[in-house]
Amino acid sequence: MNRVLKVLAAGLVAAFGVVPLLAAPAAGDKQPIAGGYCAVAYAKMGKAVKGNPSFSSEQDGRLYYSSSAEAKKMFDAEPAKYRIAYDGWCATGVAMGKKIASNPELFTAHKGTTYLFSNADAKAMFDKDPDMTIAKASESWPKIK
Repeated sequence: MNRVLKVLAAGLVAAFGVVPLLAAPAAGDKQPIAGGYCAVAYAKMGKAVKGNPSFSSEQDGRLYYSSSAEAKKMFDAEPAKYRIAYDGWCATGVAMGKKIASNPELFTAHKGTTYLFSNADAKAMFDKDPDMTIAKASESWPKIK
């Protein structure tokens, strides 16, 4: 029975990629904004590109990962140019007064800021009227952050 459980657990680790969870940051370690996706890639390439902890930067007490040394250099030179709104929480959720985890692969770059979303419906709602959603979210954000 014990052997069966070990084999089953090993299979789950292999099938679902649970290995990264075993190396999760210790309590108190900062989590990167946007799940570690590169803020420069959102703004410059219009793509969601996973960042690398080797190219990390801290800005206003928040941790950012860049995808390359060049992207880190760009971020460090002008961090405001690569802003991710609402600390990476779902922008549509923030507009509703809620902190909802985002999917960093769902984003919209609008007027120099990147907005992340929890799902395709939240992104579609934002994209219909971004300025209205941003106004509501900006009003709610100080109350929920």
